[in-house]
Amino acid sequence: MTTVDELMSRDPLELSKTDIDEIIKYHRNQRLRRMSGEKPVKPSAATVDISSITSKLTKAAAPVVKIDRRI
Repeated sequence: MTTVDELMSRDPLELSKTDIDEIIKYHRNQRLRRMSGEKPVKPSAATVDISSITSKLTKAAAPVVKIDRRI
């Protein structure tokens, strides 16, 4: 949890002037980064390959074809 996250989770009426200044500084910096075209960095979370799971769920059973031939 970053400092800004911790500040944002507090009760707004209990924030001091320096806390509010930190929040404003963070949001101004974010706005400048967006305006310059910089894309936000996504947190690196562990990725899960669900293709094997979905293949098990969607795996169709081999169709049973019964051919009835009359001679």
